[in-house]
Amino acid sequence: MPYAESGDLSPFDDLAGLGLDSMGVVQLLVALEDGYDIELPDDILDEETFATVGSLWRALSALVATK
Repeated sequence: MPYAESGDLSPFDDLAGLGLDSMGVVQLLVALEDGYDIELPDDILDEETFATVGSLWRALSALVATK
């Protein structure tokens, strides 16, 4: 993630606190969809999903597991 300093991320790290803004969310969304060859459904594209590293990972891992 280009917003995070080098080092480990915690599931509790706030994505906005790492510098992720609305444009960054769009860029991250495209990168995730391209990188994992998935499409994130509209119903999970909300502030809750993109709140923390952990919330995003939970949403993404559920989609990748069903692929």
